[in-house]
Amino acid sequence: MLQRAGDKYNSGLFIFARRNITWKEVIKVEWKLGWYHSCDNYRTLPFTFPELTEVIQAVINLSGKAVRLNLSNLYGKTKLVFQKVEVSLDEKFHVKQTATFNGVARAEIVQGTIIMSDPVWLKVSAGMKLYVKLSSCVKQTYSDFCCTYDTTMTNAAFVRNYKGLPHLQRSMTARRGWFCLNEINILTDNMPGIINMTGDSLVEMGQISASVAEVMYRAYPEEVVVVNTGISGGRLLYDAPDDEQLYQTFGLSLLKRASTEAQKINPIWTIAFIGSNDLLMPLLSKEAAGQTVTVETFLQGILQLRRTLVERNSRFILGTILPFSLGHGTVPHTSRYIQAVEKRFKINQQLYLLPETIDCSRIVEDENHCLKAEYDFGDHLHLNKRGGQKIAAAICAKISAGD
Repeated sequence: MLQRAGDKYNSGLFIFARRNITWKEVIKVEWKLGWYHSCDNYRTLPFTFPELTEVIQAVINLSGKAVRLNLSNLYGKTKLVFQKVEVSLDEKFHVKQTATFNGVARAEIVQGTIIMSDPVWLKVSAGMKLYVKLSSCVKQTYSDFCCTYDTTMTNAAFVRNYKGLPHLQRSMTARRGWFCLNEINILTDNMPGIINMTGDSLVEMGQISASVAEVMYRAYPEEVVVVNTGISGGRLLYDAPDDEQLYQTFGLSLLKRASTEAQKINPIWTIAFIGSNDLLMPLLSKEAAGQTVTVETFLQGILQLRRTLVERNSRFILGTILPFSLGHGTVPHTSRYIQAVEKRFKINQQLYLLPETIDCSRIVEDENHCLKAEYDFGDHLHLNKRGGQKIAAAICAKISAGD
């Protein structure tokens, strides 16, 4: 059971239990993952700017002596160059430090690679907001794209000039995007447990993941790090369709991603929200229309996902498929849409039999099995902040109970 320090059992005992970590190892100062947000593949819809300055805010739940940054260019077609990469504890960068890469201030990211900065000797404490600024004065095309809607824990803004300073807007309804920065490590003597929030846009948008982080960081400072590996449009069983450029940004199936994510991040918990796009994409994409998803195949996919995570020593929490509704004219085949809605009910009935499942649908749907208005982002598909908080409360309760 994960409990607060000072309670009957120290929360660290839960986090360390499956690691076989000795207390001698615990006090060792090492680089630990402090923040992570996977980049989406926007190669088919890249962003080209003559100049760029971007600022990313990341709330850190670890205390440490230094930070280190990872910059990604996995999906770009050419090398990327940032003339300046700076780190600060204030969003206006009145006091800042330059991040270097092999001793050089200029960051060059070769196509298909991720680079790591040298240590930036900056003391940070749990609960702090860390700000990273990347600046380029040359025309470039960016394909490694990240975004959030919930700006509580992670926020970002960019301007299309080299000398500008973007202003961070606080909101829950607009997309805040950035490029290349996907990881921040902290030099610390803490041994945090990693919670990987994964799945589709319900995760990537941040309403659930940021709300989980808010609760866990307040309860367990220094002890847990919540990361986001959600991909908008992502499916459990199939990779992104190729028949439209937007669809091609939807990434690999979660079944393919799960093992790689778990190996890299080494989470103690993996929390997944997946399935809506498995049911909806066949109604929208010609390629996906030929990819049959039955109750049986979806359930087998979930069981395979669970086996993969167990093999990687990650515990698993699964949300049921939330209600969805497509606007008039969006779906040309009404009967197929009705079948998709019915399939959601049948899948959820099976998922709820699994001990890992939280029936999130019941938390946020009304008597007509639609999203309650007070939890609806406005598109009848996604959650607003209040809806994210309701589901996050159920997730955190399950984690703390050790179920």
